[in-house]
Amino acid sequence: MKGLFNYYEAEYGVRRLSAQVRAYYQLIGKTAPNHKRIQRLMHEMNLKCTKYNQRRRKYDSSKGPNGKKAKNKLNRRFMSNRKYQKTVCDITEFKAYNGQKVYLEVIKDLATKQILTWSIGQSPTLHFALTPLQKLLDQLPYTGYQLTLHTDQGWHYQHHAWRKLLREGHIRQSMSHRAICLDNVACETVFSKPKAEIGQDTSYRSQDELIQAIEEWIHFYNERRIQTKLGNQTPLQYEQNLVA
Repeated sequence: MKGLFNYYEAEYGVRRLSAQVRAYYQLIGKTAPNHKRIQRLMHEMNLKCTKYNQRRRKYDSSKGPNGKKAKNKLNRRFMSNRKYQKTVCDITEFKAYNGQKVYLEVIKDLATKQILTWSIGQSPTLHFALTPLQKLLDQLPYTGYQLTLHTDQGWHYQHHAWRKLLREGHIRQSMSHRAICLDNVACETVFSKPKAEIGQDTSYRSQDELIQAIEEWIHFYNERRIQTKLGNQTPLQYEQNLVA
């Protein structure tokens, strides 16, 4: 159990570590301990996931030129069983040891919980914000149904260039109500994970080090990080089983 805990770099609490222990015991054909016993053993071994205890900064993308707002068409209906049906997008901010900032924008699929496309940069410019959307359009397959992309009311998402790309991809635009963070909580919850799991962002000596750590975490999130909401599967595993 300590080996699994260390393998995931102390990022797993009782629920996810229990799922991994059960999977291992099933693989070797033995009866797995229940989560209460695992919780007790973790306490005895002093295995504690402490990476989520610190408060983190939030980037405010509303500070910028005003454009055209869209209605909240998603309206907190975050459940989906089809990939490329509902997606959410947002931007967050990290800060390296030297005070330099790094920005991350992701587009997340609500069926597979997968980060489909992303952008990491030193400044939240319009080009930075448009990059994940253009990548999404480049990889978007024909599905027979329309994709909805939900964001907050950040200035990037009100910009005519953003709305133009949405029209070109026949994507339906949806926006949160002003200052209602719960409208886009399905995306904002993603950001708490790298900020906790890559360690203190201020421990990275430069922007380049921090950018590399974020990039590696995204691949970890998609390919190795199990989620209880996906039946203790990774987003990649869930997607493969969804289309099988």
